[in-house]
Amino acid sequence: MWIFLAAMAALLAPAERLAMPAVPGFESFTQKAQSGTIDERVAKGETLDQWTRMITLITLYRNLDPKDYAPSFEAGVLRACPGATARPRTASRIGSHPAIDGRVDCPRNPSTGLPETFLYRVGNDGTQLHMVQVAFRSVPGPADLAWAQARIDSAVLCAPGSHAPGC
Repeated sequence: MWIFLAAMAALLAPAERLAMPAVPGFESFTQKAQSGTIDERVAKGETLDQWTRMITLITLYRNLDPKDYAPSFEAGVLRACPGATARPRTASRIGSHPAIDGRVDCPRNPSTGLPETFLYRVGNDGTQLHMVQVAFRSVPGPADLAWAQARIDSAVLCAPGSHAPGC
């Protein structure tokens, strides 16, 4: 009986949400759907179609395994971009949950003619999948990569009503 009650409590417990502190000079565009949420952030004056750097926070309302999702995400980029390469994935964390970090480099996106690089972290809180990405429409240098990693590292999972930094 206790196991049943614990399982029901877990199902009824409000889910965590992926968040990060505001990034100076960036605007946020959020969309919600039955399958999840996506928060895309671009520099002020840029659009979701015309951007140089984009930060994306994604939550999928499905209990997907990051070990399956990361290669699937990378495969989509590799299919869409001839010559794209994925770097080896590494173990990481989002809050107290295990996560995976990765990077995919596209030398020339066929739809824009520009190079694109994606750095990401994907994890699961036990009920839903969370992913934070930083993308560049250029070949990022060391300062760009450090900036991207700082953004990714600032992403947190927030319990409902949390007032923790970033939430």
